[in-house]
Amino acid sequence: MGRDEARSRRVIRADVARAAGVSTAVVSYVMNGGPRPVAPETAARVRAAMDDLGYRPNHAARTLNLGTTRTIGLVLQDTLNPYFAEFAGEIDRAARERGFGVLAAESHGDRDAERRLLSDLSDRQVDALLLASSGPPTTEPAVANPRDPTTVLLDCAGPVAGHHTIGPDAASGARAAVAHLAQVHGRRRIGMVIGPDGLASPDPRLAGWRSETKARGVTPGALAVDDWSNAGGYRAARRLLDTGALPDALFVGSDAQAIGVLRALLEAGIDIPRACPIVSFDGTGAGDFTWPALTSARQPVREMADLALALVAHPDPDPRYHAFPVDLVVRESCGCPLTPPVAGPIDS
Repeated sequence: MGRDEARSRRVIRADVARAAGVSTAVVSYVMNGGPRPVAPETAARVRAAMDDLGYRPNHAARTLNLGTTRTIGLVLQDTLNPYFAEFAGEIDRAARERGFGVLAAESHGDRDAERRLLSDLSDRQVDALLLASSGPPTTEPAVANPRDPTTVLLDCAGPVAGHHTIGPDAASGARAAVAHLAQVHGRRRIGMVIGPDGLASPDPRLAGWRSETKARGVTPGALAVDDWSNAGGYRAARRLLDTGALPDALFVGSDAQAIGVLRALLEAGIDIPRACPIVSFDGTGAGDFTWPALTSARQPVREMADLALALVAHPDPDPRYHAFPVDLVVRESCGCPLTPPVAGPIDS
C-alpha cells in the first residue's frame, strides 16, 4: 500500500509493519526508542515505510500505553521581553535534546490568565509545567493541586514550598553592577530603575543595589519603578528627567527596561555613558545591538533551562531552590571600551 492508497483510510501500525517486513512490536520499538533495541538498518526501513505511507502516530493511544505525552507546558509572562524570549528558546532546545515537545503560552502578567493557562495545559496531559509566575509575593503560584504535573518555577528569587524553583543570584548581580559603576567609573550617586515586586519582596536586585551603595559609601540616587518593559523603562527615565532627579549613573533591573531608558535619555540629549553610564540586568543578546551596547549582569539561561529539563526528565522528590551565579557582561553603556568577540584563531 503506497501513500495514495493510504489516503483513502487512516494508516495504522500494522500497515507500516507489513510494508517494512517487521512485526508491529518492532514498529513500536522504533517509534518509542525501546524498550528493546532495533538494528539500525531495520529502524531505517521502518522509518522509510512510515514516510512512504504518511503514517502519523496516534498520540492519544500512545499516551494511554506509555503514560506520557513527552510534552511540557511552558507559561511565561511576556515573550516580547528579550530575557523571556531567550529563556523560551533555551527551554525548547533543552526539551528537544531530551525528546520532549513544548506547548508555550503567555500570561501577559495576568494572574487569572496564568491560572487558566495552567489548567488548560494540565487538561492536555502535559508531563510537566514550567512557570515564570506573575503572582504577588504573598501567595503561592497558581498550581491547582498535588495531582497536577511536575511543576518547576522559573525566574525565582528563593524557595517556594513544595516546588522546585530556579533563578539567578540576582542580589550578587546587582552588587556587581553597582561596584563596577563605583569602583571602575568613579560614580558617586547611583540611581535605579526597576519593575514591581514579583515572588520576592523586596526584589533582590533592589536589595543588592541598596546594600552595595551603602557598602561603597556612595549615595543611592533616585529610585524609579515602572513596568518590566521597554515602555516601563522609558516612562521611568522620563520621570527622572522631568523632575531633575537623574543621577550620575543608573542600574536598571532588566534589559527590556534598559532599552527604554536608553531611548528616553538619548532623546533628551544625555550623553551616555559620559553623563550617565548605565548597567543593566539580564545580559541578553539584545544588549549587543543597543546604542551604546548594554553592560549587563548576565543570567545563565542555557544552564537554567538544562536544569529545568533535568528536573522534568528525572524528578527529584526533594523540592528546593536552585540559585545560579551571574556574571557581568561589559559593553559600552557603562563607559568601558567595547571588546568585540573573536570568531576564531587569528593567524599571525
